Amino acid sequence: MSIKRYTANKDNTISSAFKVNLSSRATDSNMGSSDILEMFAIYGHAGSASLEQSRILVSFPVDQLLSDRTAGILPASGSVTFKLRMFNAEHNQTAPEKITVSAHPLVKSWSEGGGLDMESYLDEGSSNWNSASLGIPWLTAGGDYLASSYMATTPIEMSYNQYLETGLEDLDVDITPLVEEFLTNQAGNSTPASGSIVFNTDNAPTSGDKFKIYAYNGDYNIFQFSNVTGSSGKTHFVMVAGNASQSAKNFIDTINVSSSIKDYVAVTGTDNDLTASFSQRVATFYGNTVISSSAAANVATVTNFAGGTGALNYGVLMKLSGSLEDGTNSRSYYTKKFFARSSHHGLERPIIEAQWDNSLADDRGQVIKSSSLAPAADNLNNIYLYNRQRSGLADIPETGSNLLVKLVPSLGGTPVSMSSGGGVTSNNLTFITASRHSTGIYKAQFAYSGNETTLYDVWQYTGSATEGYVELYTGSSFTVANQDSFSHYEIPSYLTKITNLKSAYASNESATFRVYTRDRNWQPNLYTVATQNAPVDTIKEAFYKLSRVADNTTIIHYSTGSTPSYSSLSYDMSGSFFDLDMSILEPNYLYEISFLYKDGTDYKEQKEKFKFRVDP
Repeated sequence: MSIKRYTANKDNTISSAFKVNLSSRATDSNMGSSDILEMFAIYGHAGSASLEQSRILVSFPVDQLLSDRTAGILPASGSVTFKLRMFNAEHNQTAPEKITVSAHPLVKSWSEGGGLDMESYLDEGSSNWNSASLGIPWLTAGGDYLASSYMATTPIEMSYNQYLETGLEDLDVDITPLVEEFLTNQAGNSTPASGSIVFNTDNAPTSGDKFKIYAYNGDYNIFQFSNVTGSSGKTHFVMVAGNASQSAKNFIDTINVSSSIKDYVAVTGTDNDLTASFSQRVATFYGNTVISSSAAANVATVTNFAGGTGALNYGVLMKLSGSLEDGTNSRSYYTKKFFARSSHHGLERPIIEAQWDNSLADDRGQVIKSSSLAPAADNLNNIYLYNRQRSGLADIPETGSNLLVKLVPSLGGTPVSMSSGGGVTSNNLTFITASRHSTGIYKAQFAYSGNETTLYDVWQYTGSATEGYVELYTGSSFTVANQDSFSHYEIPSYLTKITNLKSAYASNESATFRVYTRDRNWQPNLYTVATQNAPVDTIKEAFYKLSRVADNTTIIHYSTGSTPSYSSLSYDMSGSFFDLDMSILEPNYLYEISFLYKDGTDYKEQKEKFKFRVDP
């Protein structure tokens, strides 16, 4: 299984649009139970320069992603791509062309709400343009999301964008860095950001010097040295002292009693300490914010907040990008709609789609001798070890990176020389280092240019000084064949069949499809029919596509040119195969599998189609 989908657990449209009376706005309106999500910008509707906006809030169950990663269903970071996918909802209004949609990480918790009205905006409550939830306003109307104005450093992008040429396209944008940060925090592995202000020994701040400290949600506080103490709005007055160390102490004391900032950061320092050392109270990279100063450089040295990792999962805010939304272009962009999580179109609800390539390319049944006629990559062979135990596939203990493979012409024989590269000349390697493919599956890659036609693979690891090489497993023999060349151009044509296809599968089932392929022109005689199994032609680069028959909607595309290649077929001695998680499909529909084979630089879709149904 190379695809896993996670449906949104809440979503909503928030808007500052005018209601039908063109005098009051929909800023308190909630649309959390609507089956549609909408974004737009309307310019000059209620006045020469009036501006109306609509944005989307959407959140996903990151706890489920972490559970699947812990269980080994999702690969480790770096081996999986996460796509934010939302699906176009057709409507009878215009759609804005040539637009860019942006997704930004939200920095405040919000409630979905149960509103439905997207026309008259009569349903109020929960999250809306003004509020994140009942009685809790956004810091900035329209939703609190990461903005570069108060971020000093960040390990990831804060804006994930997709250009839509016609305005009718689905959204399919890579948000892997953000999801990985969500997962880091969900696993409890986040680290807090830190920063500091160091007062110089000889120069105490003077009245009017200010320090501005941002919080992770964009809020800020100003600390101004003054002859009086107290506060006014976001400004807190720090008593000026006669020396730098006392000024630093007064500064630290003021922060520690300021309820408006102590929930965001902690600050430490002693009576004679010239340094105010800050630490973010909530451990995430959201704390990598700005500390600015109006004091002269010889008064204090400022180090911005940095070092935070992980991100709180509040979901994302989606909107039209930049000048498309803010009125700069003096034109309207109306209206882009997507299906919401409450839509009856089950396959078109907002999802995070995890994609990875876990295909196996096992050449044990077709090991090829190196040839000067072949590109280097074609001279490489892959063989695998599948460590299947009572509990299923399991990693081999204590091997680490020391798993080695040697090839012998006979059991107990002398190892042959191999190459770890794709050249035709052996590098005279006795052992090659194997790598872990996935849980319990190990891969070794080699080239061979010797004269042996039958070889055995012996897997072993480097033990202690007294143990030496410890043998673990000897594989079955395999034949080494010469690569085929022809005096004329061969146009391959194949017959394809799924040998274990069932008519129906349960929606909670994960199925492995076995794909048999042979030369369509193979013509056996009576002797070969009686004495041989039908030959298997293994296609090294093959892909599958999955479609819903009723409306020809493509669920999984051929992943040619994609990284990762999530729809690649695996192969071994018996032919090709792939896994499919039926939970990503909507029950009570008929689905169709198609295949695409690559020959050189050409792709050829196969004639055969295979149908099955998914039952609840």
